[in-house]
Amino acid sequence: MQKVSIRNSNVELLRIISIVLITLHHFSLWGQGERSDLLLKGGKAIDAFKLLIYLPLGDIGVYAFVMITGFYIGGGTQSLEKSRFRAFKIYSQAYFYSLLFLAIGLHYRWPLNNFHNIVDPLMPLNHAPNILMSVMPILFNHYWFITAYILLMLFLPIINKGLGGLNKGEFKYVLAIMIVICSIFPLLKNNVASESVGLGIVITSYAIGMYIRKFVKLKPILILKALILLLVNLLIIYSVSFYDIVYLKFRYINIFTGFFALMAAVGLFVVFISLKPRYSSSINKLAGHMLAVYLITENIFVIKQLWKFVSFKNIADYKLVNLYGFLSVLLIMLICYAIDLVREKIFVVSKYVFIRFKYYFRGEKYSPTDEKV
Repeated sequence: MQKVSIRNSNVELLRIISIVLITLHHFSLWGQGERSDLLLKGGKAIDAFKLLIYLPLGDIGVYAFVMITGFYIGGGTQSLEKSRFRAFKIYSQAYFYSLLFLAIGLHYRWPLNNFHNIVDPLMPLNHAPNILMSVMPILFNHYWFITAYILLMLFLPIINKGLGGLNKGEFKYVLAIMIVICSIFPLLKNNVASESVGLGIVITSYAIGMYIRKFVKLKPILILKALILLLVNLLIIYSVSFYDIVYLKFRYINIFTGFFALMAAVGLFVVFISLKPRYSSSINKLAGHMLAVYLITENIFVIKQLWKFVSFKNIADYKLVNLYGFLSVLLIMLICYAIDLVREKIFVVSKYVFIRFKYYFRGEKYSPTDEKV
């Protein structure tokens, strides 16, 4: 088993890059989607492909992000209490932003219904699903990735116990089945085990990170193999995407999810963990707030407002659109980082106040050494 540095900055840098890839995907998906549809209708499929150039990067980022989790905590024993605490910590952050942007959306009268075609008599508040998704973000799957990630945290004790005792051959057997049913089946529209954005593929990514930590010996030659794996799968993904968009005139492709994206993520992941470990406090601190970028930019109230603002519809040069999109994503991430620093301070103060009230109602004298705030 590999010895893992608690905060290897190479791995933390990959965490940041993963969120960059996810946010770039959303720039193409939400910021350029309508424009690319118009280009396809106008017979300009090549231009549509150029505008959607970042589209295949999102799931690569998701899978790599989860592999980091598997690499760090996949080899140890996780208690139910610790697992619940991890889930609660993520949920509290998601809930904070859900309620924050619900309040902002109501104040500025942003649209409450992004799903006008949904009619469900069992949901009496269906006329305002944004409110339901904000008040109950996990139940109504406000953020698919956060929902799956929290469920993963809750399953950690069982997953680690079940996979941790396997030998290399047994682990390969289980992993092969998981990869087939959770990353290949969805490409064939078979979602019996997992959708392409479901819990199954998240658990599979986690298991891969766990397997690499436990059984893979990191050698310099591994970087070259990993780069080849990354580039070959990127070539496959972009080739199929080009065919779908340019020849089939269809942008709702799924090749950027599933097996090939998973293999590309493995290549990217192995490159970074094979590098000589280093430490950077700035990288580590920035990486610790990256989940906030996803929570803010994918909030149901924020999506249309944000990507409409940085869609660059008046720019005809698509290379410039993508360049400005990349720079905008970096700026958005820095702004989200600053916002989450404030959120972190609020949580610290709230915890301090809660502890003081707890001592007050118990009639006990508070001592700062009794609790870590």
